[in-house]
This record gives sequence, structure tokens and C-alpha cells, in this order.
Amino acid sequence: MGKLTTLLLVGLMLGWASASRAQNHPELEWEVVETEHFRIFYHEGLEGAAARAARIAEAAYAPLTELYGYEPDGRVRIVLKDHDDYANGAAFFYQDTIEIWATSLDHDFDLRGSSDWLRNVITHEFAHIISLGAARKGVQRVPALYLQYFGYQREKNRPDILIGYPDVIASYPVMGTVVPMWLAEGAAQYGTATTGHDRWDANRDMVLRSLVLADEQLSFEQMGVFGKQGFGNEYVYDHGFSLVRYIAETYGEEKVAELYRAASQWHTLAIDGACKKVLGKSANELYGEWIESMRQGYRAQVAALGPLREGERIVDVGFSNLRPRLAPNGEQLAYLSTRKRHHYPHGLIVRDLATGEEEVAAFPAAASTVDWSPDGRKLLFSRIDRADKYGSRQADIYEWDSAAAGPSFWRNMLWFVPAMVSGTGPEPPSVRRLTRGMRALYPTYSPDGEWIIFVQNKDTNNNLAMMRADGTDLRYLTHFADGTQLYTPRFSPDGRKLAFAIAREGQRDIAVVELDAGGDWTGGPSGQPSGLGQRGQPQGLPLRGGWVIATPGTDRDPAWSADGAELVFASDFSGIFNIYALNLETLALRQLTNTIGGAFSPSVGSEGAVVFTAYTAAGFEIRRLQDEGTPVAAEEAWFSQDLPLDWDGTPVAALPSAPQAYGIDFLKTGILPRIFIDEGYFKAGAYLSAGDVLNRQSVFAGGAIAPTNTDRDLFAIYEFKGFRPTFFLQLFNQRRHSARGDSSEARTIIVNAVNYSLSQFSAGVRGKLGRYGELTASATYDRYDASVESDCLVCKGDGQVGFERTAQRPFGYTYLNGFGLGLTYRLELIARRRDRDISPVGRQLYARYDRMFNYFIDGFNEQASFIDENYLKLFYNQFTVDWREHMSMPGNSRLGLRLYGGWIDSEAVNDTSRVGDFFDYRLGGLNFMKGYTFYSIEGRKALMGTATLRFPLLPNMDKRVAQLYFDKVYGAVYGSMGKAWDRSIGEWNERYGRDGPLRDVGGQLRFDLISYYSIPTRVQVDVAYGIDEVPDRGRWKSYFTVLFGYL
Repeated sequence: MGKLTTLLLVGLMLGWASASRAQNHPELEWEVVETEHFRIFYHEGLEGAAARAARIAEAAYAPLTELYGYEPDGRVRIVLKDHDDYANGAAFFYQDTIEIWATSLDHDFDLRGSSDWLRNVITHEFAHIISLGAARKGVQRVPALYLQYFGYQREKNRPDILIGYPDVIASYPVMGTVVPMWLAEGAAQYGTATTGHDRWDANRDMVLRSLVLADEQLSFEQMGVFGKQGFGNEYVYDHGFSLVRYIAETYGEEKVAELYRAASQWHTLAIDGACKKVLGKSANELYGEWIESMRQGYRAQVAALGPLREGERIVDVGFSNLRPRLAPNGEQLAYLSTRKRHHYPHGLIVRDLATGEEEVAAFPAAASTVDWSPDGRKLLFSRIDRADKYGSRQADIYEWDSAAAGPSFWRNMLWFVPAMVSGTGPEPPSVRRLTRGMRALYPTYSPDGEWIIFVQNKDTNNNLAMMRADGTDLRYLTHFADGTQLYTPRFSPDGRKLAFAIAREGQRDIAVVELDAGGDWTGGPSGQPSGLGQRGQPQGLPLRGGWVIATPGTDRDPAWSADGAELVFASDFSGIFNIYALNLETLALRQLTNTIGGAFSPSVGSEGAVVFTAYTAAGFEIRRLQDEGTPVAAEEAWFSQDLPLDWDGTPVAALPSAPQAYGIDFLKTGILPRIFIDEGYFKAGAYLSAGDVLNRQSVFAGGAIAPTNTDRDLFAIYEFKGFRPTFFLQLFNQRRHSARGDSSEARTIIVNAVNYSLSQFSAGVRGKLGRYGELTASATYDRYDASVESDCLVCKGDGQVGFERTAQRPFGYTYLNGFGLGLTYRLELIARRRDRDISPVGRQLYARYDRMFNYFIDGFNEQASFIDENYLKLFYNQFTVDWREHMSMPGNSRLGLRLYGGWIDSEAVNDTSRVGDFFDYRLGGLNFMKGYTFYSIEGRKALMGTATLRFPLLPNMDKRVAQLYFDKVYGAVYGSMGKAWDRSIGEWNERYGRDGPLRDVGGQLRFDLISYYSIPTRVQVDVAYGIDEVPDRGRWKSYFTVLFGYL
């Protein structure tokens, strides 16, 4: 069973090591441009972004490399992507490669302030490359060393079994870089005193102020790792940034770099020793003094606020409730909420303010704005959901109609099975999609309901666009190409003005522009809006003149009073985000809220009540306030600036050198040495990983050998992602040595050993099917060979009496040539939760069809003068299904149900004398009925059902020992019933003396650990009892695994 062990381990290694699980994008044409220290890769449309990226990266190079005393040994690669509405960055520091998703983060994440996104994220990721390079313990090509152990069940009375199925699988890395997440992310945000790419903004301060004053800040151990729910992972960034700033300001900026260099010592398993060495105090002492300094500062800040005006709480279910919007009649409230989910996305919720009843109008919804139609019947919202034909997930505008009829009974029945096996269904009749591929955010109706204005996101730029309410007659109002970001446009009640937020170089202000034609959006006889021009056909734009609200802070989320006389908005010029109202005629400014956390996204009712988003230690809530507020002294300059915009477009920045078409650029080959015990033998080997910078081609391979008996394990997996589906080639080879000492019937030949060689080659294609499914078609060739080593007893010569033993030339034969065509469907519909690995919720489905063409050995041709095998043709169809449901139960427990079945449709494989059980299904062992050994339940047909009750024992341990962080422990009890048979399900089982299914029960412990601050370590212990097991085989079985995931 060595091959199965290798397959299990390789699958888990690939799942952990994959840098990207994104869709292939063969439609994109890529180019590369070089600077002194960087290679910038970008696809069409990102020329301007590539030019800016080159300048940003070069500006960051000297400050960061000088601080950390480390330089890469070649050019660092930066890959710019903009095929999804997604904001992120990633640094692969062992390969000196950075990936950047170009959409600005602040479009859907209110815990960060506005910044120059490209400058922020490129400098941040480059800081990772340099700082983590300085912390590396060994050579760059060797990220880790693997220690492994494989133990196997004993199959009693089965001489045909070379080795049993694994009951112990342990694989644990010794990592070459050990840095806690708070330090890694804190230092990347801090950079240096001169990089200035990021800043400690009011958003981050809001998070820590709320947490520290509520005494709910992360513990020092929690700061070291990710894997949290809600905003917990973001808290690691905020805590880390603040602590690194504290270290730099208190002890000196150079101490941050010294912490990394101290972490590069081989004996360093955690940051504690580095803190003591560099700062002269323990990590706990550092943490305590930092928390106390924040607590004192925040208490003083709050004491100076005066009387609080925080409003009444309307919604507090869930960690994120955003973008409230009152209906025109003031009786309903629309907003976005994660509700009780552990993670995003949001859903669109409609709440009756009188009764408190709520309806989930649509799910999912992007964290953009929502808007009511003037008649209060419809809602506009954005959604990033189903992929387009290229696999891109981009924002589009949808409309929810409260008056639409619900889905019919027959429609639900028709879609029941497809929805179960795919995880998706059709849109309900109440939801209509208005755009496709528009990348549209912040949609809003015109006051007459005839037009929709929105922000289009593309190529790192935002622009205003508009269309009719039915999605037709698209027009562009701006043509920015310099990275300008736009947010939350809102019409004035009379339709004559448009207010929106605008950010350039990281500063967000509010713009107010007048609309041409006096707000007449019906235009002339053609019905076109007056003065609009299509992109590429400049005509008179409908935006004329304007001014800016530009306080010293960030100004955002404009909303109009019912009469249009005031503009209500959020601003942090006091250091805390609050809601303000500006009289547009007198420029008098009032502060409406006075909060400890922060206030955002106001919506003003007809009677003057303001509904807004409030931040607390629990997350974002929806609150309502009816208050005149207090006057605020404001400078005239805050409101007197003309709008500094070139409405006809801005030039694209020039590239630093002539671009070249992308050919192929392979990254450094990673080497992961491994030493382990397998079948009781010491083995040594390595994993190898290589791929090109765009992840179009990749190779993952490995090999190992046992010096004592030359057993070997080899595999190689090649993937090509140059087309929409992924093409793959896989090769596995194993050699096993079986020592013998038996002889032939004539006792003239002594068999010393038999060497088995198992080889498999497969080729196929794999692609996404829907959002959660994956379809794979493959062709596989299996060849199993055996080689016999023997001695021969021959009479002694020269008249001597007796025999002498002489070595014979080994002879080999092939006992299986197998060809198979397979079609596999996998569905992975598991909810994003903090405990999704240890205790999942959702559905998993594996369904496979194989057409097999096997040639199995049926003796030898005794008339031949050489080894000539006879083969039995075994051609058949094989069907396998594995369905798992994981259902939530009270107390955060789970009920798991599993149904497994398989069928081989040829009775020829039943031939006991010629075939035996070689091709049978097996239902025992680690992956099936644990109360029985793997080979003890065999048959051409198989059926098994398992019920598991899983429950938390220690759900929040928060303990660390050396490099091991103990996160949570769950327990489980389970029971299974199953049977494997050849002919009829009721046939008698000679081995167990029964005709019914076999039964077992068991208990399980799962331990979620994190090693070296970042490596998932999953420990699972099982003890199972085979109720119907034969007593002399032992009814109790135990299993133990240490891997990156659970089996």
C-alpha cells in the first residue's frame, strides 16, 4: 500500500504548497518591463500601472535593503493582475516574487483607510521579501526539511498482502524561516521611516481603541498566528503595525531589523529569545508595556470627547453590518450584513423598522452601496459572484424587486437535484442582473428612477459611468487613467448635483459637481441624456464645475438631506470618524455623532433622523440618531477648493523601458529534503517544486530511497495552465523488496526475494464546473512488475558429494497491464468558518466513472523458451460515489453523514482462483470503517454509511509551547455500517460468519495546531472497535496522523 500512502501525502503537500488556486486566464496577453532591480509582469490594460509600479518599487529598494542589510541575488519579479475585482498582495520570499491584484483595498474593506494602493501594496510586499530574506536560516532554495513516519496495519493470515494499509502517517516540517505574523505584517506596514507607503490611520486607530478600552485586544500568542474569524485576521495586522511602531519609536527603527536577524539563528523556534536578545526584555514584558501605553493614551482621548452621541442600536447581529439605506417612506432599512457567518460575503438584508422583521433579499452581495428606487419597490446592489467565461469574478449591478413573485414549487423541484450536486441554483425571480462584466460598484438611482450612476473599476482606475435603469445606453462621465479612485456617488434630491468621494495619492475627499442641462436626464428627442459622450467619442460631458470638501482628514460617504440643503458625510479630521452635516449655503458645519469607535455611511430620513454604521469592539453595527448635533469651527479653505479634475482624461504614465512579450520565466527550484521511516526502514529523499512566474507551467516531484534494501518512491506531476482547463501529467513509481526463504517443490530452487515495481502514468484535463465543482477527465496506464531473486542447488562437480548453492540471474514478469479512462467530479461546498478544517459545515461530493481495460496475469506459457505471460482480459465499468454532509447542531457541534458506494459491473473479477480480490473495493482502514483492517472487507460491490457527531472540547486554547501554537481541540464519536460483496448483497461472508453488514464504533480527537506561526499542523487520533471483527484479529484498532489537514 505504499502507493496509496504516497498519493495521500502528495495530495496534502499540493494542497498546502499551492501558491495560487485561481482560474487560468489564457485570454490575457502578458508583457514584461525591466528596471535596475525588478522585472514587472503585466497584462494588457495595465501599462500605466506597470509604469507606476516600476517607480514605486525602485523608490522602496534602497531604504528597505539598507535597513535590513539584505539584498536579493537577482531582480525581484512583480506580477500585476486585474482580471478580478479583488484586492490583495502576496510575497513569495523564497522565490523573490510578488503578486499584486490591482483593485484598491478600500473599496470593500472599511478597516483600512484610503491610500495610494499600488504604492502601499508593492512596498508592503517588497518589505516582506527583504525582511523575511534577512530572517532566513539557510539557503534560499531549501525552505524546510521534512521529518516523516509511516506505520502500517498487520493483515493476519493474508500471505498475499505485502504490506497493510497505513495506520500512522506523520509528516512534520523543520522550517527555515520563523517569524510571528504580528512582526511580519507589522514590519511590512511600517516599512521604514522614509518609505511612507502606509500610515497609522484613523481606521486602524479605531480598531485598537475599541478593543483596548473593552479589554478585548489579542493576546500576544494570538497576535502571532492567523486562522481567526470575523475581523480577527485583520486585528493581527493592526496589532502588529502598532507594536512595530512602538518598538521603532521607543527603541529605534534599527531594532526592528535586528529582531529579524536574531530570528535567523538556527536555534530560534519562536520570537521570545530574539526579543530578549535585541530589546533586553521578554516578549511578555514588551507586550505588557505596549498595551499599557495604548490604554493610557486612549483613555485620555476618550475623556476629552465630552458627552457621547452614539445613537440607538438597530442591528448588531454579525461582525459586519454596512451601508444602511433608508427607504423613501422611512419604514424600511436596507443594509449589508454577514449575520452569523464567520467570514464574508455579505448578504442584502431588508428590515421593517416598525416590527424588526428581516428578509434576506439577496446573497451574496459585494460590500458596495445599496440604493432604493424612488418608489421604494426596488433595490440596487453590486455582486461579485459567478465567473465569466474566462473564470474572472467581477462586480456587476443587480436589482431586487420586492413585488416580484417567489419561485414556484415546480421550479424548486426541478432545480433541487442540480443544486444539491453543484452547490448553486438559478437566481430567484426577484433578482435581476443589469450588467455583465461591467466591474460596477456603488450603483445609485437618479431621483426620477430613469438612470443609474455607478463607479467602474478597471486597470487600477475608477471612472463614473451611467446607464438607463434597465441596463441600456451606457455612457462614461470621466476618463481617469492615473489611479484615481471614486466612491459612493449620490444624486441630490433635485437631480442637479452629484456628490461622491474621490481619492488621489491616498487622500480621500468629497466632490460636489453640478449636472449639465439643469438635471434634465431625459435629454432630447433621441432620449439620450443631454451632453453625454461614449468612451472614445468625446462630447460635452454633463459634469460642469464643482468643489471639494477637503478637511485635514479623510472625508467620505456623502449623503443628502431630504431637502438637499445639507450634505451629510463621515470625516476623521478630529482623529475619530464621526458624522457631520454641512449647510451648502452658509457652509456651517455640525457634528452629529460623537463616538468612541467610529461612524460611517449616513443615510438621512425625511424627518432628519440619520441611520449610520457604527464601529465597536464587536464589529460594525447599524445605529439611528435624531439629534441636531453641535456646531464645529471649520476653516473656509476646507470647502472653497475647486475640483482639481481633468474630465477629459489623464495621460497614461510612460514605461521605464521598452516592454517585451512574455515568453517563459521559471522561478527558482525549491528543494525540500525529507528523512523518514517507512515500513521500518530508514529512507531519505527530497521534494522538488518548480514553475514559471505566471504559474502557467509547474512541476512537483519527489523521490526517496531506502539504503538497506533499495526500496524507492518516485513521483512527478506536471501541470500546464496555458488554456482554460488545466492539463496534467502524473507519474508514480515504487519499488518494494520482499525477503523470502522458501523453495520450489523440487527443492532445487531457493527464492531469496521478490522485488515489486508499481508504475502509473496518467494524463488528463481538469477544469472548474460552476463555482464549487471540478471536473477531471483522465487516461491512466498501470504496470505492475515482479522480479524474483533466487539461488539454485546443483550437484557439486569433480566427484564431490552434495550440492552447492549458486546465484541465478533474476527473472521478471509483468502481472498487470491496466488501461483506464476516468471521469471525476468533485464538489467542495464547505462554509468559511474558523473551524472549517477541524469541524466542517457543508457538503462534499466525489463521483467517478472508470472504463477499465486490464490485462491480469493468468499463468505462463510453458511451451515458450522465455518468460511469456498469459493474461486474462478484464474489461469493465466501475462507478464510485462518496457523499458527505456536515450539518450544524446546537452547541457548535456537527452531525456528519457519509454515504459511500462502489460497483464493478463485471463478474469476471469474482474469479477467486484466477483473479482473487485484486481489483475489489476495500472498506476497512483509516479512510473507511476504522474498526477493521483495510483488506479485511473486500468485494466487487461496496456500500457504507457513517454517522459522526463532532463537538468542541477546547475551542479556544491560545497556548504556545516552543514553535507549537495550540488553537483548539475537538472530539467525535462515530459509527459505521458497511458491506462489500461480489454477487448479491445478502450473500454469506465466510470470513465473518454473517450475511448482514459489518458494524463498528469509534472515538476521535482532533488537535488544531500551528507550527512556526504559519504552518497548519493537524493531529488526529482514532480508536475504533469492530463489533463484528473476528476475535483473533483484535477488535480494537488505533490510528494516528500528523499532517497539514485531516483525513
